[in-house]
Amino acid sequence: MNISNWDNSILAPVIITYNRENCLKVTLQKFVEAGLTGIELVVLDNASNDNTIDVVAEYQKYWPNLKYHKNIYNIGGSGNILRAIEVTDSEYCWIIGDDDDWHLQFIDELIEVLSSQDADIIRLGWLVDDGNKGKYLPAMDLAHTEPLFFASISMISATIIRRSIASAHLPSAYMNIGDAYPQLVSTMLSMQEKPLTVYSTKNDLMTHTPNTAPGYYFGDLEWYAGWFRTSRFLRDRKLRIKFIGEITRYMTRDRSSKNSSLWLVKVALNYKAQGINQFNYLLSMMAYGEGWRGRMFMVSLAYCLMPGFLAGGLRRFYRKLFNLPERTLTIDRSRL
Repeated sequence: MNISNWDNSILAPVIITYNRENCLKVTLQKFVEAGLTGIELVVLDNASNDNTIDVVAEYQKYWPNLKYHKNIYNIGGSGNILRAIEVTDSEYCWIIGDDDDWHLQFIDELIEVLSSQDADIIRLGWLVDDGNKGKYLPAMDLAHTEPLFFASISMISATIIRRSIASAHLPSAYMNIGDAYPQLVSTMLSMQEKPLTVYSTKNDLMTHTPNTAPGYYFGDLEWYAGWFRTSRFLRDRKLRIKFIGEITRYMTRDRSSKNSSLWLVKVALNYKAQGINQFNYLLSMMAYGEGWRGRMFMVSLAYCLMPGFLAGGLRRFYRKLFNLPERTLTIDRSRL
């Protein structure tokens, strides 16, 4: 099967990858099985030193529009996300991770939405409220009312955006590389300048599959601090507070206790219990956490007052109580 009504001038996706040849192969195979070998797709290789180029070459034998670009240097995951905006010129921009699960049997709906070009942002299901699926809605309305709107569009694989929006504020986006969410910046700034329309597909086209390989962060507080700092691109105070709250709402969404302060205390003490100092991230979160500074002060106070040996004892008790395996934290930046 080959889907012949895919218009590459409207959307030419880019897969970003780095040293995950097996993940890349699985992802490419999903597109092949969906009959998408007629589309133009670019594999953007962030200077891998595994067999990524050989995997792509094998698929190029029967996928004529499968293209390959390899960076001369490893520019980091966040840098590669922004590089992906520049390697194609279709109307829409779709940056795909190499390790998510795909449900491309629903691709016809996406083709129809792309053909109309009525949406500025297309969400493919991840973290979308069920009541908003299959609808065209104003982005600013969703930003204020949907509990995890910003979290949903932070997932590159699950978000397609009009290229003129993705590229509108690239200098500011590059400034945010250190905070790991450069893909959000242009959208956040653009939606404050003019009305944007969001369409969320009726069926989920992808499922995020958290990877156990080393990530970009050492500990959740480093990740949270980057999210807190990214809030600076929102001018509206209420929206900044809501944006910040999404990080703990996301982390506690499947837990019985959703108290954000208790969750942050637990995360902070988990690292102190292992002799790992992350107080600088707590200070950063307090500095940028408008509407959250009182909570962050209490979390920081609990962190400072709790002796390390007592935090360690509580951690051991907790893990034994819930029969959790012991896991020693180590710094591993190899995914960068």
